[in-house]
Amino acid sequence: MAEGKQVVQQAYEAFGRGDIPAVLEVLADDVDWSVSEAIPHGGHFSGRDEVGRFFQGIGENWEDGFSVDVEEMVDGGDQVVSLGRANGTLRSGGDASYGFAHVFTVRDGRVVRFREYVDPDATLRGGG
Repeated sequence: MAEGKQVVQQAYEAFGRGDIPAVLEVLADDVDWSVSEAIPHGGHFSGRDEVGRFFQGIGENWEDGFSVDVEEMVDGGDQVVSLGRANGTLRSGGDASYGFAHVFTVRDGRVVRFREYVDPDATLRGGG
């Protein structure tokens, strides 16, 4: 059985490759996924299929090249926290970025809960 940090690293690596099916594979069927609505693709998503729609929202709101850069990861066993920055160009215009804290809960080798907390730049706050 994969450890929590290993599962989370697999998800980030898959996202970095653009392999969303592989990201979804590490999620529990009934995953609870919540992202701040301070960013354009934010919202609350219940279940793997809805999380797939979350990833579609990233593609709908950001140009190709949207990146998530993890600067630090804290392994708390079944709780994994990562800190970093996301950067890209909004389809509505302008470069934008935000700091994030991602909190994953992993059970039985699957992500069962995800929370994203953000610190949006001026562009995302409507000031840029």
